[in-house]
Amino acid sequence: MMWQWVAELMVLGLVAFVQNAAFTWVSRSRNSGDPNYHRWAAWCSNGIWFVTNVLVFRYVWAAMERGEWWQLACALVVYVLCTSEGSVTMMRYLLRKETGKRRVGARGDEADKERDEKVDK
Repeated sequence: MMWQWVAELMVLGLVAFVQNAAFTWVSRSRNSGDPNYHRWAAWCSNGIWFVTNVLVFRYVWAAMERGEWWQLACALVVYVLCTSEGSVTMMRYLLRKETGKRRVGARGDEADKERDEKVDK
């Protein structure tokens, strides 16, 4: 039974990591000049949000029914650490990869093209 709990906690950590990575992506894409880029990010973020909430609800509810508060504390720590690291990891990745109208603050207009040309020189 203990191995099952550890496995569930690992799944929660993985899903929480992906959830916040996707949330960071959708937050940054919202401020870009590319609606289709934002659409893909939103689909990913909203899909993983649903999965994460189902897992959290199931995990928290089961631990509360059994009165195992230490499991809730462990889940909290795993969730906080994994969501934070998912966000930081995705931001680090996107800072290197976002270019053109996908860059935060891009408007997708001529001013952006001129700015990109100056940076490339």
